[in-house]
Amino acid sequence: MIDSHLHLDDAKFDGVREQIINDFPLHNIDFVINNSCDLPSMRESARLAKENFRVFATVGMHPHDAKSFDVNFEKEMIALAQHPKVVAVGEIGLDYFYDISPRQVQKDVFARQLEIADKLHLPVTLHVRDAYGDALDVLTAQKRFLNNGVLWHCYGGSAEFASQMVKKGHYFAFGGAITFKNAKKEDVIRAIPPQRILSETDSPCMTPVPLRGTVNNPFNVRFVVQKLAEVYGTDFSAMEEQIRKNCLQLFPKIAAFLKD
Repeated sequence: MIDSHLHLDDAKFDGVREQIINDFPLHNIDFVINNSCDLPSMRESARLAKENFRVFATVGMHPHDAKSFDVNFEKEMIALAQHPKVVAVGEIGLDYFYDISPRQVQKDVFARQLEIADKLHLPVTLHVRDAYGDALDVLTAQKRFLNNGVLWHCYGGSAEFASQMVKKGHYFAFGGAITFKNAKKEDVIRAIPPQRILSETDSPCMTPVPLRGTVNNPFNVRFVVQKLAEVYGTDFSAMEEQIRKNCLQLFPKIAAFLKD
C-alpha cells in the first residue's frame, strides 16, 4: 500500500517515529511521501527520506506559512530538491478557511512555487481549502508551468470541479474523511476515474473510521484503500495495484528506487 501524503516529522510521532517506519513491511506499506509545510518540516522531510528506504519527500511551503516565504527559503527548497528522493513540490496552494496568511500573499507564493516546480521538473501536491475558484485562477494563469503533474491532496471540492480537473490530467488523493458517513463524498469519488486516484492518510490527522479519536498513522491507509475499492466496486488488491500504478506515473522518480 502507498500513503501519498503524511507528516512523519510531526511532534505527535516523537518517540514512535522510527518504530513506525521500521514496521512498514509488517503492515504492507510499500512507501510513503512525507510532505513539507515550512522550513523545519522541509528539512526534516528530506532527512527522513535520505535515511529511510521507504520514505520519500516533498519540498515547499504550506499556504498557512506563505507570509514566511522568502528568497532564502526558495534557495533551500531548490537545494533540497536535488536529492533523488525528493519527488514533488508540496504541499502548496490556498487555504481560505483559516486565512493565516493574507490571501494575496498565498496566491503569490502559490504561483511562485508552481514556477519553481517546473524548473525542478517535479509534480505539485496541492492543499486547497475553501479556495477552489482562486486556485483554478492561479493554475490557469500559471498553466505554462504545469508540465509535470498535479495532485489535489485531501480533495474536498465538488464532483463538477473534479471532472474539470480530470480533463486537465490532474490526480486526486483521498484520506480518512471518505470513511465518514458522507454520500456526497462517494459521488465525488465516482466522478474521478480510478486511474487518477491516490490513497493518503495525512497522518497524524484525519484518522479514519473505525479508529477516530486516536492519532492517525500510515498503517491506517488500508481503511482508505478498502473504502475506495467499495466505491469503485472492485476488490482490495485491484484497488491497491491501481493506486500503485497511478502513484508511479505521477511521481516517476520513485520508480528508480523500486527496481530489483
